Amino acid sequence: MTEPLLGIYIHIPFCRKLCAYCDFVRYPFEEALCEAFLKALCVEIASFEGPTRAKTLFLGGGTPSILTERQLESLFSCLFKIFEFSSPEISMEVNPDDVTAASVQHWERIGVNRVSIGVQSFDDATLSKMERRHDAKGALHAIDLVAGHFNNWGIDLIYGASTKHAWQETLNITDSLSPPHVSSYALSYIPGTPMYNATRARMEDDTVLQLYQDAESMLARYEHYEISNFALAGFQCRHNLIYWKNECYAGFGPGAYSFVDRIRMANPPDLKDYVEYPGRKAEVTQIDLFDEEVETLIQHFRLREGISPGYYEKRFCESMDKNFGAPLRILMERGLLESHEGRIRPTAQGFYLNDEIGLLLVK
Repeated sequence: MTEPLLGIYIHIPFCRKLCAYCDFVRYPFEEALCEAFLKALCVEIASFEGPTRAKTLFLGGGTPSILTERQLESLFSCLFKIFEFSSPEISMEVNPDDVTAASVQHWERIGVNRVSIGVQSFDDATLSKMERRHDAKGALHAIDLVAGHFNNWGIDLIYGASTKHAWQETLNITDSLSPPHVSSYALSYIPGTPMYNATRARMEDDTVLQLYQDAESMLARYEHYEISNFALAGFQCRHNLIYWKNECYAGFGPGAYSFVDRIRMANPPDLKDYVEYPGRKAEVTQIDLFDEEVETLIQHFRLREGISPGYYEKRFCESMDKNFGAPLRILMERGLLESHEGRIRPTAQGFYLNDEIGLLLVK
């Protein structure tokens, strides 16, 4: 059997300021703790026992751009000692405040070839509400610097935290800047976050849906290739496609997940535990064949292209119609899926109501 090409994810859990809406694994930045974390991270990477050929590398967080040049070079050295990358996409999430002429030159020099900028909004009132540490002017300056060095870059946006007018203005500015990639996420009010505790009046689902549709219409020249993602031709995020196609990936850092050889592993989210016991897993779950088949369908139905029965049969040596024909036909009757050029894919309504697709498939 051919060894799979992995996607590698590195979680950098530090932030200079914790945003009011975020519930990711993240901690206030402390220099000494960051150094201890990086040592543990390299130990975990060196102890990896699995396929070592990879096609993508993604640095997420947290705030990967918080790392110094020396720290990034040391991390990349650890990675390239273990993994053999084949024409890789190397992505890095950055905070606008960390983007300088010197930093973009360094990221480019060490091999980063795709940058994702955490803009979230071009409206200062919205940014203040979310407790972001940049303003719209800073975001535009960061974009100008990144676009001057990278052909492949994108921005992250969040809707549901501002007025409809502010969201539409953010979309207008986005369209005028022509980023090759745009991720557009609905704000989640998650218990325990400052925004959840402070916000009494939240948008109705119908209003959030209208904002989602605003993004679809105002970014119409983009390919809406995944529920929350838009790309110009040739600029889909290769790393995230690994998740959406339920392929193999290895995650390193606190709270990171891996999925290799039908085994799902989770790292402990607690930073102290991670630093003390690098490489120790908090969870290890064997996924049986049927569960992998279900998860593969659910993930593919996040993509506009959907899935072909031929791909399914080649991957699992089984018939998609035999195993899932009944629920797939029900979903098509409900207008959530459709047959198109030999593939089964979500309709526009299926994008909005994607959770319903998953619920029926797992019954």
